[in-house]
Amino acid sequence: MKKLILLSLFSFTCFILEAQKHDFKWLLGYSFTDNPLDTGFGCSIMNFNTNDGNPIFYEEKYKKIDFLITSTNICDANGNYLFSFNGAYVEGPTDKLMENADDLSNDNIKYPELGTASSQGALIIPYPNKPNQYLLFFSSDFYYPNYGLSTSGLLYSTIDMSKNNGQGKMIERKISILQDTLDDGCLIAVKHANGRDWWIIVSEDNRIAYYIYLVTPTGVRIHKYQVFPGTKNRGESGQSFFSNNGEYFVSALDDHLVTHRYSIHFLKFDRCDGDLYNYQFITLPYQEDFSAGCSFSTDNRYLYVTAVDSLYQFEINNDLLSKRKVVGAYDGFKERYPGNFAFATKFGMMQQAPDGRLYNAYTGATFNVMHVINKPNEEGTLCDYIQHGVKCTSVKSCIPNFPNYRLGPIDGSTCDSLGIDNIPWCHWRYNQDTSDYLNFDFTDLSAYGVEQWCWDFGDPASGTSNTSMEKNPLHKFSANGIYNVCIIVKNKNGADTLCRTIKIGNVVSTKNQKNVVEINTFPNPCKDFLVVNVLDYNPEKMVLQLNNQSGQNVLTQKLYQGSNILDVKQLISGIYFLSIEENNFLLKKEILIKK
Repeated sequence: MKKLILLSLFSFTCFILEAQKHDFKWLLGYSFTDNPLDTGFGCSIMNFNTNDGNPIFYEEKYKKIDFLITSTNICDANGNYLFSFNGAYVEGPTDKLMENADDLSNDNIKYPELGTASSQGALIIPYPNKPNQYLLFFSSDFYYPNYGLSTSGLLYSTIDMSKNNGQGKMIERKISILQDTLDDGCLIAVKHANGRDWWIIVSEDNRIAYYIYLVTPTGVRIHKYQVFPGTKNRGESGQSFFSNNGEYFVSALDDHLVTHRYSIHFLKFDRCDGDLYNYQFITLPYQEDFSAGCSFSTDNRYLYVTAVDSLYQFEINNDLLSKRKVVGAYDGFKERYPGNFAFATKFGMMQQAPDGRLYNAYTGATFNVMHVINKPNEEGTLCDYIQHGVKCTSVKSCIPNFPNYRLGPIDGSTCDSLGIDNIPWCHWRYNQDTSDYLNFDFTDLSAYGVEQWCWDFGDPASGTSNTSMEKNPLHKFSANGIYNVCIIVKNKNGADTLCRTIKIGNVVSTKNQKNVVEINTFPNPCKDFLVVNVLDYNPEKMVLQLNNQSGQNVLTQKLYQGSNILDVKQLISGIYFLSIEENNFLLKKEILIKK
């Protein structure tokens, strides 16, 4: 992979927008015990910092942090994992409790117990103009009898990752900035229009009201308290989110005890002045008691809202929600566990990912699977919502809460006063067609005001189709081989280039027939799941076979680039022989122990 910034196309300014890969690793996991051999529970990582731009999964045997529902973590600007928070304590980069970062909840939960139960109760942002420092915002929970979980206020702590030789230290603890009854969760942030500072928003519990905070290099301060007409009931819970460009704000809430409805509060947001306006209220049919989820398409045209067993898509026209469509309905799938337990994999909190997809999971229930919207910018069912389409390597009960870290200034606005320009940052992913292995689709994931795309697929034999000016092109490669695919993204301020090497087909060394395909399998011994990661290679006909000690085949599965997660719960304990072949060439062979 090659990254190049074309400096000749723009002049230097005081500030340069960085890669901002703060959300490129998602920590997942839920457990009451920490057992490295227990592949059903414990911690795993969903890593988006990959060669093809798609996520892979791998386990983290030695992390002790568990996530009940509250969940957030952060990487540095280059995607290197730093720390995570579960509402109760912070675990640092070497899988140990961070100094001065224990016992942060009201419930006296201490490391390494389960955390708190607020679906959007924590958030991390880089401290503006303070290298290596991060602000951790979190709510203090309490339970209203006969109503539900709410929060009694908002706090923050400051973490300095330059302390303790890079292991970090919490240098400020539990600074209270608000004491009021707030919605359960609904804590989110968006970048200020100056490209440096941040807005933090939380919603009040029993009225349609929002506290807006401004974060600058001098600290955190209240900016505004806004109230809108209408009523809310105590104990509503759900999720708040900003659109990708920061122009729209939404809260999707569940009021199951009083009005028995899901409600959507949709507003415009001024990133310069920190104002919410143009309020719109919509209700959805009530299904059952659980939190709603919401997110936006990456092109800001659609709002998605989950209501337990339904996924709704709203089109945004003239700054208002319209054309409500059901684009997904629960298919009845249940995840089964030992002891004849089965749980319905319904819908919940949503999160936009660095790969341009929207991931969604039933909040508070323990599952291995996630749902995914593969094409959120497409209308109706063309958005390609796949239920339980993503298998994780560990049981989880939530997904992390992240803001959009890759949002730049509004160039030319009244707030554009810091000399920060939207200089493009290039990022993209590709996907191989499973029915025609030479066909690939490419998805641009670049940030900071890109206006022009120039693709070169490194395949001159394909003729005029070797290049494209489309944002998300398709390309069929002419033959098996190794291709250097590049894209240049541009705007008036500059350009950026990202090249990836794409290996297709049976690529082996012709000199000594040594395999050049990197494949790793874990865990071994395994219990419920076996993960096979095929790295930096796109197969033609790669097949995994698992034989028992008698030589009988017990499992055969086709493999693709990335994480292939195999369910081995049905296999009895014992020794198995694993082999992976590509076009009759043996790529990997090992003994697998099933516990």
